[in-house]
Amino acid sequence: MHNDLVWITDDLGRSREQTLDRLGGKGTALAEMAQALELPVPPAFVLTTNVCRAYVQSGWPVGLNDRVREAMEELGSRTERRFGDPVRPLLVALRSSAPVSMPGMMDTVLNVGINPEVRDGIARETGRPDVAAQIWLRFCCMYAVTVLEMDRIQVDDAVGVPVDADTYNAAAERLRRAAEAFGAIPDDPHAQIRGGVEAVLRSWNSPRARLFRETEQIDDDLGTAVVVQAMVFGNLDEHSGTGVVFTRNPANGRNEPYGDYLAQAQGEDVVGGTHEVDGLDALDTGLPAVYQELMEVCDRLEHHYRDMCDVEFTIASGRLYILQTRVGRRSPEATVRIAAQMAEDPGFPLSRGEAVERIDHRTLDGITALQAVRSDALLLASGIAASPGVGVGVLCCDPDEAATLAQSGTHVVLVRAETSPSDVHGMVGAAGLVTSLGGAVSHAAVVARGWGIPAVTGVKAIEVVESGIRVDGRFIASGTIITVDGGGGGIFEGDQLVDHNHDVPELGLLRQWAVDLGRELGEPLSEGIGAEATHRLVDEFDVIRALQLKGFGSIGATAHALDTNEAAVEAVVDRLGDRVNITSRGVMVTPQGREWLATRMAEEQIFVDTAALTVLYGPFLVLNLGFKQSVSGWQLSEQAAADLETVTTELHQLHQDFRPIVDASVALVGRLTPYVHRFEHALEAFMGGDVSMLASPLKDSYHTVWFEYHEEMIHLVGRTRLEEELGH
Repeated sequence: MHNDLVWITDDLGRSREQTLDRLGGKGTALAEMAQALELPVPPAFVLTTNVCRAYVQSGWPVGLNDRVREAMEELGSRTERRFGDPVRPLLVALRSSAPVSMPGMMDTVLNVGINPEVRDGIARETGRPDVAAQIWLRFCCMYAVTVLEMDRIQVDDAVGVPVDADTYNAAAERLRRAAEAFGAIPDDPHAQIRGGVEAVLRSWNSPRARLFRETEQIDDDLGTAVVVQAMVFGNLDEHSGTGVVFTRNPANGRNEPYGDYLAQAQGEDVVGGTHEVDGLDALDTGLPAVYQELMEVCDRLEHHYRDMCDVEFTIASGRLYILQTRVGRRSPEATVRIAAQMAEDPGFPLSRGEAVERIDHRTLDGITALQAVRSDALLLASGIAASPGVGVGVLCCDPDEAATLAQSGTHVVLVRAETSPSDVHGMVGAAGLVTSLGGAVSHAAVVARGWGIPAVTGVKAIEVVESGIRVDGRFIASGTIITVDGGGGGIFEGDQLVDHNHDVPELGLLRQWAVDLGRELGEPLSEGIGAEATHRLVDEFDVIRALQLKGFGSIGATAHALDTNEAAVEAVVDRLGDRVNITSRGVMVTPQGREWLATRMAEEQIFVDTAALTVLYGPFLVLNLGFKQSVSGWQLSEQAAADLETVTTELHQLHQDFRPIVDASVALVGRLTPYVHRFEHALEAFMGGDVSMLASPLKDSYHTVWFEYHEEMIHLVGRTRLEEELGH
């Protein structure tokens, strides 16, 4: 099997962790649904993360064009269609597939393979020239924005408001002429696929994706796979549509399907938040047999993944297709309720012990942070309760301004018609989010739940205008204090927040299970590091530096990194004041904290023995190169038993060579002491059979610890990361 291209029906013959690293989340889920579950999944192949890593390092890989052409021929055979053929045309979707979920952060291109001749062929085949023209225009719009990087406003100006086949086609031609200044929207299907794949690969390092990874502590070196999947169309006729369903309510955890559906539409219309959508009841009413089939699929997926799932689907002329699934992002309240309900269900494959393990310190902090709105508060407008919690802040309609205000310490409520990945920098620090369009599974809703930000979507009464919003004809200026109730779906003028003890009955049940198991709910699972040195003293410098290296972290994760207990870290955090921001997502260093830390780090350099550290740094860089080659070799290999034996031998030898450097650096800089135990712990876990402890970004793997140690050494010898990357 080649390392750069894999079919979702191939025998992957490896652990799920290894498959995730190679095919990403979407690719892995498609393979599991197609093989283990035999669900109706459109045929697809995956360009692996190896391609992305190679592309980032040295551009388009040699020979990849030929591999993709061969695969497109094979995909045509499997679908009984042909790429570029106007008689039986095959169109494909290009979607990113990162190993760690990054909803909406990277690019997608739909309807690849269409041109005017293919468009006319689709019109003849379906008898719907209007549908064919819509498909053509959508491709032109997505290609212009995603591949050519035209501004969305310029695209909208060129397109106008088409209403039928003729005006759709005219709009596409206007857009193609406007796009010539940015490149060209090609007629050649193979040129389209090359441009689309490159755009998806580029989006891995887009500013929004990098910011998201920094916030979520995701490794920049992972790369993304690209899924190339045969298109199925939800806009063919009245028996077609598209939607997203969560198998349970991700806002409150209730055991009920939760999602959006839009008849005669394509998937981006739902997840992009650009259209008013219907609930799943509309699907149940319009196509009851398909709805029932979808519910059965949801049940099977929940039992397979042993968790709540987020499922994207399309219905083409009455036939259901599952496009992707993943374990769904949810609120802290939903995390608790879902874990308890699943463990209490005798027919569900989740034990009480496993349910307890799903509740971490971050979840408990999130529930504690939930507050309520005054009972006498006057409702300004209402929408869909998309992410629970109450947020109060100044109204702001511009993500750039929102980011600036949040960085200065101002609480902000970001209000948009809809959000897109380009708004992430303004969303990450917001106290609340509001959109006038979109539904329960729009970009704004999914990101808000994952980050614990109160959010209300689909507030139809709100119109976003220059310098503020209009609500039922009344103008409310930017800068006005408003309150967002993400659990109730209400928007209120002024600060309407009151203290409130949020009752989640299942939390008491989980606490009792934890006691029965001899544990404390929310405690870290790992043994050894915290247990061996529970009384190690840490100070403000230690804690802020650990948080800075990780982007943000829970109390438990920070204690683990500092080789101490949670109480010690919590006591320090309580003293940090405005130097940190404590949210339901964890503890983040504020601009004031970064400034304070920069001063202390500069002071530290005065007192450390830079010359002695520099002597250690030379041999470390040699080992660093070898370590990168070992990890890359493993990631780019078939990851079979022989490859595992090789990387195990290499890592063991590297650790033996590296340990004296760590010990010597600890003797020079005492605060580096926790790295001794962290490296030993990661190595022991890897040697014990947990291959994810080599390079998983979600764990304190050897690679994670190595990266943080490297950052410390760069600082201590007086260099910068930029100088390192440039080789100066």
